[in-house]
Amino acid sequence: MVRNIQAIVGLALALAIAGCAGPRAAGNSSHRPAEYLDPDTAASVASVAHPIIFARPHQDVAANSRQYATLVGASVNRAGRYEYLLLVYLWSTVDPRLGAGVHPGNNVILLADDRAIRLQRDSRTLRDAGIAKPLDRPAHTRGPPRVYRIDQPTLQFLASARRLRLQVEGDTDTRPFDVWKDGRRELAQLASAAN
Repeated sequence: MVRNIQAIVGLALALAIAGCAGPRAAGNSSHRPAEYLDPDTAASVASVAHPIIFARPHQDVAANSRQYATLVGASVNRAGRYEYLLLVYLWSTVDPRLGAGVHPGNNVILLADDRAIRLQRDSRTLRDAGIAKPLDRPAHTRGPPRVYRIDQPTLQFLASARRLRLQVEGDTDTRPFDVWKDGRRELAQLASAAN
């Protein structure tokens, strides 16, 4: 009889613990960006599940043609020291002349609601920043992304902005890129992930 009571109590405790831990663990994983240990740089790298893709039309090249800017949020943890980065790829599926080489400027301006946030291009290579292989590189892109350092509060502000656009400083085409595929929710998850 004592064994039966111990077995029932043990089973009840196991079910209670599983019931409490299960949903919470699943909820936490959905709010945490993908993270991996980079074998080449020994840094722990987290990145957004889906980048923000900006676009602007180029009907002068072909009907429905666009030029794109893919913005990938990432964090790099080196022995407990976190750094937030934005990686920017400039590309086009239609005309290679609209790719990265056509933009002489190094800096980008993110127009978020009523603020213009100017980001200066980092002089480091992607590898020097702690990421050995490009993250979320679009299939039509050649070369490495532009690397920009950003702080956590600014990242959170960008993620919560109602309107977000991107401009490349020094671009001969002064029209901004508008959000084409929205990844602001994933950017918010990266910014709010516990450090």
